[in-house]
Amino acid sequence: MQHLDLARKYLPQPVVDILRAVKYRYELATFNQHVVTHRYGAHVLDMSIDDRIAAEWYDKDWELPPEIEFLKQMPIPQAGRVFDLGAHQCLIAILLGKEVVPAGTVVSLEANRHNASIARRNLELNAVENVEVMHALVSSATGRGRADISFNSRARPGLGGLVGDQVAALSIDDLAQMRGFPDLVYMDIEGFEIEALKGATQTLSRWCYWFIELHGDKLLGRYGARNADILEYFSFQDFAGHLCLETDTKFRPLTEREPLPSERCFLIFAPRSARLIKHGLPNGAATQQ
Repeated sequence: MQHLDLARKYLPQPVVDILRAVKYRYELATFNQHVVTHRYGAHVLDMSIDDRIAAEWYDKDWELPPEIEFLKQMPIPQAGRVFDLGAHQCLIAILLGKEVVPAGTVVSLEANRHNASIARRNLELNAVENVEVMHALVSSATGRGRADISFNSRARPGLGGLVGDQVAALSIDDLAQMRGFPDLVYMDIEGFEIEALKGATQTLSRWCYWFIELHGDKLLGRYGARNADILEYFSFQDFAGHLCLETDTKFRPLTEREPLPSERCFLIFAPRSARLIKHGLPNGAATQQ
């Protein structure tokens, strides 16, 4: 890590990108792959540990994340549909499938090729049948995009530089046309949140819950956005907002006059307006508010 810090200070960005990619591939090739068993919420699961980030995040017991505790109490149909955007290696997708839509489906998108492969392995290890993994980047428009070559991948701004994994890009609306409109969108895409919402106009007009991890003004600034921009997409007339800070363990109501923090935080937007389209949802979700 110290060598990369020095490289960032003294070398051109394209050279730094190449060095990062070499380091990433070396770590993948030399990591001691293994399977661990832990309790995640109420569920004992096996997880394939194939890189240092997976070891840091998943090789320990978890309490159920606050957002899943919140969402499982909401009137989301048990046979509903969830989009898990930025799924990493699918532990969250598995928990959403078990806790929020146990009779429904979770469609997971992951931009990193390695993570998508390990996600499929984790689904097989735990005989999970209601989660689908797609290797794709969430974006404002469907086409092609570039993702960072790193363990916690994110979209590369602009043209993506010389280094980056070229992947399919999907807008949220086009994903909805392919798989059906969701009852919940769960979004953790490393600062690309506003860009993704630009491609979600139809989905935003429908009855749907949204969980969004906002990664802070510094990271969103890579894509010309900031945390506060999220409120351009969720009016208080149509959605009830709920906020959880990094230091909190529960969500609380977000008031219309309250400024959003500029640091990393977590938001849930719950549909409440009669103006939102309610037809065509599974299991009569239109009547469950």
